[in-house]
Amino acid sequence: MIINKKKIIIISFLTSTSVLFLSGCVAPLVVGGATTVGTLATREKGVTGTFSDSQMSVLIKAKYYGFSPDLHARVGVNVQNGEVLLTGDVPNQEWIVEAERLAWQVKGIKKVLNNITPIDEAASFGDAIGTVTQDSWITTQIKSQMLFGENIRSLNYSIKTVDSIVYVMGIAQNQAEVDQVLEIASKISGVKKVVDYTKMNEEAE
Repeated sequence: MIINKKKIIIISFLTSTSVLFLSGCVAPLVVGGATTVGTLATREKGVTGTFSDSQMSVLIKAKYYGFSPDLHARVGVNVQNGEVLLTGDVPNQEWIVEAERLAWQVKGIKKVLNNITPIDEAASFGDAIGTVTQDSWITTQIKSQMLFGENIRSLNYSIKTVDSIVYVMGIAQNQAEVDQVLEIASKISGVKKVVDYTKMNEEAE
C-alpha cells in the first residue's frame, strides 16, 4: 500500500486550521453570552424574573393599545417581581379604572399600584411639556447618584417620577439600603414627595 505523504500533510493542516478557526469563532460567542446572562443575573430577581416581568409589561401595554392608542401613549407601565406600577395622566377617572382592570387581566400579576391621575384641564400644553421635562430631569439625577451610592445595587431599583412625585420600586438588600435610596431621592431639587414601593430581598424570594 502506497501512502501519499503530501495528502496526509494537507489534511492535517486543514484539520488544524479548522479547529483554530472554530475556536476563534466560538469563544467570543460564549464570552458574549456569559456577559449578557451575567448582567441580567446581577438583578436579585435573576434572569427568569427579568424576562417574566418584561413579558408582562409588553402584554399590559398591548391591552392598552387595543383599548385606545391614546391610553397606550399616556400610561407608563413598570413591572417588578409581578407588581405593576402605573403612572401618567388620562382624560377621565373611567380610564384610570380601565387601566387597572386591564393590568389585572395579565397572568402573573400579583399587585397593581395605580398612580394614574386625571388630566388637569386648566393646564396648558406648555405647562404639560415643562412637567415632563422636570420629571425626566429628577429621575436622571436620582439614578446618577444611586450609581455612586455606597452599598446600593442600582440595577435592583426602578425610579419613576410623575408630577415631581418620585416612586421607588425594586428589591432592597436591607433597610439601610432603602433609607439611602430614599434620602437621595428626597434631596433632589424639585421633588415634592417620595413614595416607597420597595420590597426586602427575603420577601421577594
